[in-house]
Amino acid sequence: MASVLPLQMNWQNSLLLAKRKTGPPLGFRNIGNTCYVNAVLQCLTYTPPLANYSLRHQHSAFCDSLPQHDEKSACPFCLLEARIFRSLNVNLTLDTPAKIIGGLKLFAEHFRFGRQEDAHEFLRYVIDACHTTSLRIKKLQQQKGKFVGNGGSDDSFSGSTVVKEIFGGALQSQVKCLACGNESNKVDEIMDISIDIVNSSSVKEAFQKFFQPERLDGNNKYKCER
Repeated sequence: MASVLPLQMNWQNSLLLAKRKTGPPLGFRNIGNTCYVNAVLQCLTYTPPLANYSLRHQHSAFCDSLPQHDEKSACPFCLLEARIFRSLNVNLTLDTPAKIIGGLKLFAEHFRFGRQEDAHEFLRYVIDACHTTSLRIKKLQQQKGKFVGNGGSDDSFSGSTVVKEIFGGALQSQVKCLACGNESNKVDEIMDISIDIVNSSSVKEAFQKFFQPERLDGNNKYKCER
């Protein structure tokens, strides 16, 4: 079984092609309404912990350690890992992410080549597909471990994966009654946050606006439980 290495949050320059260390990113051709794919792939490629993980082939090493099964030959995470590795190691200025485009249905059944799609929606499907794949592999490894008598705790069946470690978080929202002071808190697990960058001068300002308290009135009024 492949060993588990801790996530490296900063760039590991020793893993990068010299051209990628100092030069611009590898460009992607638009082969017919594929700009949304290209934009998402560039963002994911330049997410350091995911790039480092992919450059070491850590996901495919786990896939290769498993018995043959139908999903292995069509693994969305393996496709993404191979694409990121190529983008950061090939000595080109322009490329076509043909395997990703050809495997769109692995990420989302309703996505079709040549059709305009939403980049954020595609990003969510890619992250969710890789997270789900990682969970399935984790369970298969646990079952394999129990079968050969290696033991293992039920923690391995939890929802934690490398994808969740990189992108996951928790968002707490609070509603406070201004009459009695009663507070209602809700925590949701998230993989991303949508912020308004059009009307902000920086990402920091956009986050400050996102978390700014809002008075609920009119149709937005909240009925206090007390």
